[in-house]
Amino acid sequence: MPIGDKHTADVAAPICSKHRHDCQPLNSGCYPYFALSRLPQSKSAALYAAYTRFEKQHGDRSGVESTVLGKCRIQYEEELAHDGRNYDVWFDYARLEEDAYRGERDDDAGVAEEVSPEKVREVYGQAIAQVPPGNEKRHWRQYIFLWLNYAIFEELETKDISRARQIYKTAIELVPHKQFTFAKIWLLFAKFEIRQLDLMAARKILGAAIGMCPKEALFKGYIQMELEL
Repeated sequence: MPIGDKHTADVAAPICSKHRHDCQPLNSGCYPYFALSRLPQSKSAALYAAYTRFEKQHGDRSGVESTVLGKCRIQYEEELAHDGRNYDVWFDYARLEEDAYRGERDDDAGVAEEVSPEKVREVYGQAIAQVPPGNEKRHWRQYIFLWLNYAIFEELETKDISRARQIYKTAIELVPHKQFTFAKIWLLFAKFEIRQLDLMAARKILGAAIGMCPKEALFKGYIQMELEL
C-alpha cells in the first residue's frame, strides 16, 4: 500500500515502539527521526519527506539525532527518579543507548579511534543495581533479563568475552537459588561457553545448576545440549 500523509502515524508507531511502548510527539523529546535509517526509503516516503522539511528548518541530521537522544535521556532519567525499579523504563533506556552506540560505531567505521560503549555500560550498571526487594520470583523476572541483555551486548557488540562471562557469573551469584532459580540464565550461560568452544565449562555450569536446583528444564536443557554437539 502506498504511504501517504494519512498513513504517517501508522508507520511512525512501530518505529517509535523500539524505544518506547507509547509514541510521544516531537515536543516531548522522543520522536525518533533517527529510526528512519532503519527503513527503506521506498517504504517510508511520507516520513522521509517530513524529515527533509524538519532538517531544513533545524539543522543537519546528526544535530537532530543528538538533540533527540539527549531529550530521551532526560525523559527516562526523570521517570527513573520517581521509580528506580521500573524495569520497563530501564529496558527502553538501555535499548536507546545500544542503538546510539551502534549508530555511532557504524558512522565512524574506518576511523582509527574506537567508539566507546561506556554509556551503555553505565545504564546497565545503574539498572542492575536496582535489585528487587524480597525473594519473590515474580519481582525478579524482568530484572534477570536486564543481566542477560547486558551479557549479550558485551558478547555480540563489544566482543568483550571476559566481561560477558563475568556478567553471567555475577547474575547467577545474585539469584537466591534456595528460594527459586531461573533455568534460562544457566542454559544461556552454558550456550555462551559453547560458543567460546569451551565444552568443559558448559558442562560444569549445567552440572552445578542441577546440583543446586534440579529443575526439569535444566535436565532437558543439558540433554539437548549434548545431543546437539
